[in-house]
Amino acid sequence: MERMVPIVSDDPSHPRPLAPLWAACLPSRADPQPVAETLAALTPTLAALDDGWVMDFSRTQRLLGGRTALLQRLRAALQPLGWARLGLAPTPLAALALARSTPAGGGLRHALPPRWPQALDALPVHTLHAAQAHASTLQALGLHTLGQLRAVGHGLAARTDPALPQALRQCYGEEPLVLSPWQPPLAWHGMLELPAPTADAAALLFAAQRLLQDWLAWLQAHQLGVLRWAVGWTGETAALQLSHREPVQDGARLLRLLRERLARYPLAQPVQALWLRTLQVAPWQPASGRLWQGDGAAQRSACWAAVLERLCARLGPARVQQAHTVASWDPHACSDWRAAGAAGDRDGPLAPDTAWQPPWWLPQPLKLACTPHGQPLHHGQPLRRLLGPRRWTAEAGDEGHQACIALDAQGQPWWIERAQHQPWQIRGLYA
Repeated sequence: MERMVPIVSDDPSHPRPLAPLWAACLPSRADPQPVAETLAALTPTLAALDDGWVMDFSRTQRLLGGRTALLQRLRAALQPLGWARLGLAPTPLAALALARSTPAGGGLRHALPPRWPQALDALPVHTLHAAQAHASTLQALGLHTLGQLRAVGHGLAARTDPALPQALRQCYGEEPLVLSPWQPPLAWHGMLELPAPTADAAALLFAAQRLLQDWLAWLQAHQLGVLRWAVGWTGETAALQLSHREPVQDGARLLRLLRERLARYPLAQPVQALWLRTLQVAPWQPASGRLWQGDGAAQRSACWAAVLERLCARLGPARVQQAHTVASWDPHACSDWRAAGAAGDRDGPLAPDTAWQPPWWLPQPLKLACTPHGQPLHHGQPLRRLLGPRRWTAEAGDEGHQACIALDAQGQPWWIERAQHQPWQIRGLYA
């Protein structure tokens, strides 16, 4: 029988398949800088994996001048950002394991065909992220290297976790690994050249409307709302930065806010060109309340947010204060006043009884008289308990406090409290 011999063609129409080449990087200092956009300039395929980043250079290493030039560019780009621990291998998990075996201050290790599996066998087990949670078990079993784990194979699942042998197979290229590719953040940038230099805020606002129209079309096409955006012009180093507490897609609201800011911004010199860019966007959905007649909760919320934005633009954020709830065991510390209008400034998770807290506290407590039976009186009329009492201890050694929500004769609710064996006093009121 005639033996079949594979033929390797030099025809450019039948190129040889590219060998897989994955690189991985890990932080080399405690405060690494964002690195995704730097990596995206070198390869279109990158993903966050475990505690690092992996990149596929199978198709781009030739465009970057070969493997040596690629590594030089990687090290030069990642060293200043604090990502100097590098690994190079045919699979992403193998490259990440090699990077994890480098010194903490930075270094490069590689395992390339044809003997790259043997190079991986010598790596310690902690270089595989899936094995770190079972370090004590693996040490007790006498398994110290990836090669020893590989020899045990499926027997690892019974003593550790089925995910460990699967990750080991993916590391050696015996099973595919599904990655979530990194996607660059959506952003919009537009610039408009003015017919003539101008220092008039009204003229700038008129020109900005054209940029806003194109920008709103982009937001609507991507179903996005803006949280932070900036407007600037040539010759000015500092731009106007505007922010919202919720995603906004209302062009009239954006234009009103820009008008307020431009009217109070001194122009040092005439402006020749105007630009607008997004700084932060978020998914946007129309409020469902608009579909129903008589349900104006969504509209009222949007109007109140717009009012806060205009007040902050006119008076300055430091002069507009807004009440916020705070998680605290002390009722008197469960609310404070902070600057309004900050993007993303939302209250955190609160205790279930936070709804008890009054929105307004009196500067000085108002002591109340009591009936012979101990019922508190307000202007000579007895108070009727609505909710409570709530008890808490202010500090160590304190006998305790108790508080109630009480109604007076006119139906006004008050927050009253007292220490142990002390008379009742009014501390807060409900509007």
